[in-house]
Amino acid sequence: MVNKINVDDWLVEFDMPSGAAGTQNMGMGMGVPTSQPGMPQDPMGTGDQIAQPEQGGPPTHTAGEDLDDISDDPQFPDMPEEKEEDDFETWKIKYINESIKGDYQKLISMIKEVRDRDLDEIDEKFVNDNLQINFLRQNSNLFNASTEIRRLLKKDLDRTNPSTSLLGHITQVLDHSPLLNEVYIKLSGLGDSKGDQHRKLIAALTGSVQVGNGGVNEDLIFQESDYSLRVSTRFLSKWGNVNIGRWFLKEDDPSRYLQDAEINRLENGSPEEKDVLRRRVVIESIAEQFRQRSFIINVVSSDGTVQHLGWDFGTSLKNAYLDGKLIVRCKNSDTKEAFINENGSIIPIPNLSIYYIKESNETDSQGNPRVEEIEFIRHKDGVLYLVAQLSLVKEASMSLQGMLIQETPYQGNPADIQRIRRCIPSSPEIILKNC
Repeated sequence: MVNKINVDDWLVEFDMPSGAAGTQNMGMGMGVPTSQPGMPQDPMGTGDQIAQPEQGGPPTHTAGEDLDDISDDPQFPDMPEEKEEDDFETWKIKYINESIKGDYQKLISMIKEVRDRDLDEIDEKFVNDNLQINFLRQNSNLFNASTEIRRLLKKDLDRTNPSTSLLGHITQVLDHSPLLNEVYIKLSGLGDSKGDQHRKLIAALTGSVQVGNGGVNEDLIFQESDYSLRVSTRFLSKWGNVNIGRWFLKEDDPSRYLQDAEINRLENGSPEEKDVLRRRVVIESIAEQFRQRSFIINVVSSDGTVQHLGWDFGTSLKNAYLDGKLIVRCKNSDTKEAFINENGSIIPIPNLSIYYIKESNETDSQGNPRVEEIEFIRHKDGVLYLVAQLSLVKEASMSLQGMLIQETPYQGNPADIQRIRRCIPSSPEIILKNC
């Protein structure tokens, strides 16, 4: 027999046992199944009597175990408290600390927790940049290389000159991965967006977090439990105009880097004393602004050779100046840049360059090698540029602390270089892709 019960407008069908035919269902409270032993007032045959409730009244228990006292029970059940969301800056700190583990799946999960929030433009960029980095790390070839690079960094890192360790381990691992080495050539075909994609490649290889976009501050943070590295990345197709970052001499810089007696000589000393102190203030100011900054610079030549430069810029610059390897020179501005002071006088802004000092092949009248000054860094429109050509960079890296340069020649068929450089997504693939 099939009974039908309408429950919340859904029709539920079930079979009744044949032995219960003609009787009311016990679950409906209308009788006792005939298969149960005992009397109606004692259905289980225990000898205990259960009083039958009066019509409409509450049931009462007259025999057997006492019911629990519920007089002290709360009127409303305890509900779990809703977890408060972290503000974005707190979440960001947790995300950077979580990056220590190198688990891209966990990091993607964390990003998805905040991705749909109403974020400002800078925070939204942080989320999207790092989501793309973790998508890169999902590639098995890149992830395996990253795992080895991170292992080497944990084992061997020069904390005084970390960029040399960082670059050395990256190139060592990629030497065994020609497929990943070709990525540098592909990046060279991306035009203006090559710097951003190069930044994400370095971040994915090291398991770093992207926090910047090639400006005056660091681009990446490589976080460990007891230290962190601040890394800036640059990618170019030729040497001679590598953007280091913005720098201006501040009015209070002399008082920050000179003793009182030196400040007095800067104001009232001889021309030679003033010149020496001015140069020192410039170097100290630049070195302080870029203190503990590790630069990873990659330049791809037309023949597919990749030159890799790791440079701890601030410490390297200061040490080289103290060792007499670099010197600051100022001259009148070729562009006639100037400003008007409070007295109405027009003050020209001089050009500033830092020169590398090397011995030439010539000798003076006493037979001593002549010293040659070659422009190394130029300050233009408020920006510092590494203007040295490759040959000078190589020579300088042999004598400057915190500077390492290596080369990775292209091992394939030279005829394939152009094809690899053009192996990039077209705009229709990016903009008109069906999602």
